[in-house]
Amino acid sequence: MSIVIRTSIDIDAPAKHVWAVLTDFPAYGQWSNFSKIDGVARLGTKLAMKMPGMSFGSTVTAAAPERKLEWAATIFSKAIFEGRHTFTLTRNPDGSTHLDNTETFLGGLIWPLQRLFKQKEGGRATGYDGFNQALKRRVESTPTAS
Repeated sequence: MSIVIRTSIDIDAPAKHVWAVLTDFPAYGQWSNFSKIDGVARLGTKLAMKMPGMSFGSTVTAAAPERKLEWAATIFSKAIFEGRHTFTLTRNPDGSTHLDNTETFLGGLIWPLQRLFKQKEGGRATGYDGFNQALKRRVESTPTAS
C-alpha cells in the first residue's frame, strides 16, 4: 500500500533560481511555512528535518541541480515505513519553472496510520500547497529571479 500526495505550481523564474532557494536549507526558517532543514542537498547526505510536532532524519536520495531533489526517511526498514519527498523542476516554454512537489508513503505502518498522511483540502493551505506558495513568493521576490 502507498499514499501519494502530489501538488504543483508554476514559478516565474528559471530553474536555477528555484533550485537555489529550494536547496538553501539554512534559509527555510525565513520563508517556509512548514519545515526547517539542517544539512546540504548532496546525494547521500543526512538531513535533520523539523516540522510542526516532529523531528526526524532523512537522507538525500537525488540531487540533480535544477531538475530533481529528493530525500527519504525510514522507520526501522522500508518494509515498515518509508516517506519519500520529491521535487521535480521542469522548464516551461516561457522560461518559468513548473515544480512538482510529491510525497510518497510506503510500508506496513501506512495502513494503520493512513488517516494521518492523507491531506484534507482544508489543510492544504498550510501543508504542501502552502509550501509551494511560500517557495514561489520567496523565489519571485529575490532580485535574481527575473
